[in-house]
Amino acid sequence: MANGNPQSDPLTQDPEIQQCFQSLPKYVQETIHQSGVKITSKQQLQQCADHLTGK
Repeated sequence: MANGNPQSDPLTQDPEIQQCFQSLPKYVQETIHQSGVKITSKQQLQQCADHLTGK
C-alpha cells in the first residue's frame, strides 16, 4: 500500500510552485516539509515562507 498520492500534491506537480519552493532557504523548505502543510497555491507558499522568515 502506498503512502499518500504525490501526484495530487501541487508542491511537487506544479512547476511554478516548485520553482518558488526551490528558491526558498533550505531551512524554510525543511520546515514546510516537516510541518505536513498542504500547499495548494503559490500565494499560500509565499505566505508560509513569509511567516517562517518573519517578513
